[in-house]
Amino acid sequence: MTVRRALGLAVVLASVACTASGGEGNDEFAFTAMEVDAHDQVNAYRASLGLPPLELDPLLGDISREHSDGMAAGVVAFGHDGFEARAEEIAEAGAYAVGENVAFNGGFDDPVTIAVEGWIDSPPHHENIVGDFTHSGVGIAFADDDTVYFTHMFSAQ
Repeated sequence: MTVRRALGLAVVLASVACTASGGEGNDEFAFTAMEVDAHDQVNAYRASLGLPPLELDPLLGDISREHSDGMAAGVVAFGHDGFEARAEEIAEAGAYAVGENVAFNGGFDDPVTIAVEGWIDSPPHHENIVGDFTHSGVGIAFADDDTVYFTHMFSAQ
């Protein structure tokens, strides 16, 4: 699996995708307004290209938020460390393909739009956004310095 990274001045992004196979979701997870906004912005972009919307998936959101929490707390480095384990968990829930975009930024009035626009403008992230995925979940976490960390998981089921 290849991890691709695109770096910007105030925004840092990373993307990865793989194929997998596998069981069940987490219906108890609750998305925040910012997470739903990120998902909606991605779906609006997909719609502008004539692509079907991604279904918001609580399991993907839960896994995404956990990774963002870890990055925000400094427990894991920014990037895709642990992606294989996240992909395996998603595969066990029935996915046959999994992708991941991550980003962080700070100092913006609308950090969600900055992250989504950064992903759209970056070829490896764009591939995940317009790919043949059917489900997605976004997890957002804030570091103590107010840096915002994003993980956007994609799956095909």
